[in-house]
Amino acid sequence: MRIICLNERVGNLMIVTDRLAIRRLLPTDFQQYAELTAFPEVADGAGFNFISNPQMIKSALVRQLKNKGTYGVFEDQQLIGAVLLFERIGASGRPDPENLEVSYFLRPDRWQMGYMTEALKTIVAGVKARHQVRSLYAEVLVTNARSVALLERLNFELVTKLRDPILGSDKLIYERKLRA
Repeated sequence: MRIICLNERVGNLMIVTDRLAIRRLLPTDFQQYAELTAFPEVADGAGFNFISNPQMIKSALVRQLKNKGTYGVFEDQQLIGAVLLFERIGASGRPDPENLEVSYFLRPDRWQMGYMTEALKTIVAGVKARHQVRSLYAEVLVTNARSVALLERLNFELVTKLRDPILGSDKLIYERKLRA
């Protein structure tokens, strides 16, 4: 793994692995990001299938691209996936910068090829090395066996199971402790 600093002043890093380049997504990546999230399998998992208004979807994507924790996973300069990091909302109802939530998605034609394992392993190592984060959390639908296996392979531990009131589905909450 190589880390290339594109612009140290704004913290814009590119991480290069054997097969992938991982960098913060920018507004100029909008078209590729919109195409990625338009795959039905990605839209279902990311919750975009619940938004019927195309302008609301566009607005949500623009907000995600403005988030400093939105990373693109590129193969040969093509966006094939994304990893999103957000501050977790703590018991006080306020964002907790010591605990992050991670979500991720990948083009369906790249599933079961180890790309997301490689990307998440790299992101987790980067968060652990560069931030004062205690834990990463991930939510996954009970029916998403591949994602459950991925989280467990990356040493995330099951915390709880709950019913998502919006989706009407059961999901699992996982935690990966980074610091004591």
